[in-house]
Amino acid sequence: MQSVSSREKTGRWLAFAASLLLVCIGTLEVNPAENMAFRHRKQVFPLGDGAKGKNYTSLPDRSPYLGPNGLTTLCNHLNLSPQGSILQVDALVGTVQTYNCGQLQTFSLKPGVGVVVLDTVATDGIIVGSDQPDVSSTFYDLGSQPIGRNVYPVEYHTTMSTPEDLCQQCGLSPTASVTRFDAQAGNVLTHVCSQIPIWTLVQGESVLVLENNGPVTCTPGHF
Repeated sequence: MQSVSSREKTGRWLAFAASLLLVCIGTLEVNPAENMAFRHRKQVFPLGDGAKGKNYTSLPDRSPYLGPNGLTTLCNHLNLSPQGSILQVDALVGTVQTYNCGQLQTFSLKPGVGVVVLDTVATDGIIVGSDQPDVSSTFYDLGSQPIGRNVYPVEYHTTMSTPEDLCQQCGLSPTASVTRFDAQAGNVLTHVCSQIPIWTLVQGESVLVLENNGPVTCTPGHF
């Protein structure tokens, strides 16, 4: 009987290990769409007083949340309750679209704009997708509410660390402001451009940008 060489044994083991790895990878991603670049954990804090529960959320440039079934997918990925809802502001025309989880989707999310996620209970979910380095963002001129209420999605691979970085990279005017809503603690933190920043941007969040010298369009830096 011919013996199996050490090299052949090693080759067989590597082939087995590779096939096992593929099986394991296939079992890891159950809900998220395929071909996504990252999977980011996202906590949703319940509604309360002030800014509590106002979950300003950043969505990736490429994700399964755009299109006719995107909002349903987002509700599922965030594990929102039937009372959960998703809001998006169109700062150019001044409209607010609201989707209630479990209902028929009647609109699709605009790309490059953050959303506000609301729920009566705390949930723990995920956001999947990928950033697109050459995507530009426009901050529309401030007008009658909600015109000019720009909900900017902080990129997941951004080179920005503070709100002043956003002011500088996008060329916002010295009178523009960047506001973060802390959905967990209920704090509202506002930075006026050209001042020294005292707080930092948070991955997976959106911020509210008001610019009274708009519109301003920029392409923020990426890693």
